[in-house]
Amino acid sequence: MRCPTCKNEDTLRPWEGMETIMGVDVQARGQRCESCGEKLFTGLELDRKYDEVARAIVARGIRTGEEFKWVRKATGYRAADVAELLDVRPETISRWERGEADIPRAAVFALGRLFTEPEPTRKALETIAAAAGA
Repeated sequence: MRCPTCKNEDTLRPWEGMETIMGVDVQARGQRCESCGEKLFTGLELDRKYDEVARAIVARGIRTGEEFKWVRKATGYRAADVAELLDVRPETISRWERGEADIPRAAVFALGRLFTEPEPTRKALETIAAAAGA
């Protein structure tokens, strides 16, 4: 197979090692080009790594807008979906994720729960929204 970066033939070899993503060390497995060092991963491996990073971020506590966005994406929710569940405007989610506004602890907690316990948390947030709107 040809390396997509340096275009050299037959330089990809199995690789396993640690990678740091968003300040989290994760074990990774894929292929590495002997010529240029490029690492290639399957889609399943990427999903596994990203999920592991999101779990670690939630476990230690979401601290930044970048981490908030990472976890939100890991939940599969669009920013507009999270905004609706948290009863804020989509622009607010954007400001949090860009680091332009502080993220309320309640929002950090809710997003973490949406990641770890998606269905019961979504239902609880929807119930709270319905009661507030009544």
